[in-house]
Amino acid sequence: MGNTHNVQKVNFEDIQCAIKNPDKYILINTLPIHEQQCLLPNTISVEKEEAIMNSFIRNKHVIGQKHIIIYGKNNNDITIFNKYKQLVKLGFFSVFIYIGGIFEWLLLADIYGNDLFPTTKRELDILKFKPNKGLNIQLLEY
Repeated sequence: MGNTHNVQKVNFEDIQCAIKNPDKYILINTLPIHEQQCLLPNTISVEKEEAIMNSFIRNKHVIGQKHIIIYGKNNNDITIFNKYKQLVKLGFFSVFIYIGGIFEWLLLADIYGNDLFPTTKRELDILKFKPNKGLNIQLLEY
């Protein structure tokens, strides 16, 4: 299968830690431009992401001081893996993926509250971030 890089993953507790420690962690999302309203706190804005990452590349010593966490829409969002590969190719080595994405985070916020699972904006329509169904068939017919 060739040389494959082992993708480093984090869970929601790691995200909670990252939100509380913005000096150590950078949060990057891969959501489409039209879905940038509800994000994890401290997420780099899509408008500033390129400039910030370029400044890290110019200052190589900073690369090892920051941990980058990438998240997307949900657990089926492949854009997080593309972003991961891009950052690793650019020389970043402390890169992690939050597989659950904003969908998992919003579900946890719905159950456990916004104090434990904050977002930049309250989102009532959680299902708009759900994964597309994969089988595309009805399993039960009435």
